[in-house]
Amino acid sequence: MKRHHRDLPVLSSINLTSLLDVTFMLLIAFMVIAPLLKYGLRLELPEVKTAKRIEQKTTFTITIQKQLDEEESERIYLNDKRVTLDELTEELHANYERARNIDVVIEADKNASYGRFAQVIAAVQDAGVENIGIVTQPVTKRSSSR
Repeated sequence: MKRHHRDLPVLSSINLTSLLDVTFMLLIAFMVIAPLLKYGLRLELPEVKTAKRIEQKTTFTITIQKQLDEEESERIYLNDKRVTLDELTEELHANYERARNIDVVIEADKNASYGRFAQVIAAVQDAGVENIGIVTQPVTKRSSSR
């Protein structure tokens, strides 16, 4: 018996539906599993009687926001909580008395006044804190078109 054979037309498109299904399932699996993973090596540490506990430093972030309107001065935030200069000094001093091992990081808007920045540094020093850092943005290289 002779069969009729005719050539099938060439498909110029690829069906990506199953590929996308698998990709989304993998994405969901990683999103669920990733927070549960603990990074690093699995260790069983030995127990000793003379081990000393290392103090961890507490870091406070002070943010100085530029002046938003004419009637208001720059806003100051301590760990995302709006404070005045006096409240800033009081809170830092209270925390410094509890644990002397604290750091302060200052994030100031580049358009905030230098006077307000100096007042914040003075308030931090009045609280007794010595470790002060300033957050900046690295300079990006621009391509010269000369």
